[in-house]
Amino acid sequence: MTFERISPTTSTTGTHNIDHILSQHSQSLLLPDGRFDFLHSLEEEDCVESLGEEYSDWGNESGHTKEWYYLAPSGSVVGVAFRYGCARVRGHSTTTTQDVVGFIDFLRQTVKN
Repeated sequence: MTFERISPTTSTTGTHNIDHILSQHSQSLLLPDGRFDFLHSLEEEDCVESLGEEYSDWGNESGHTKEWYYLAPSGSVVGVAFRYGCARVRGHSTTTTQDVVGFIDFLRQTVKN
């Protein structure tokens, strides 16, 4: 699956935390696949080093710091953001389980852990 970084001029309005998609996927499996654990072990510094310049910098407003957004093969927006040092999956209401699972796999391959 190929994920393309979105332009900083692309609106991310309407994105929200969609971690529940990943946790529901993980709970539906007979054996854990490690994606949920990977997300929660992800460090912001690793993303800065591997993903490059972030989409925006919240200036630590409400605990938010950096975020990176990508366009999934389905056309939905998916991203990773950090709040109070914890990684969160972000997306729209159209972002699917397949988008999230593929995005986590993309992060596993791209981000040095």
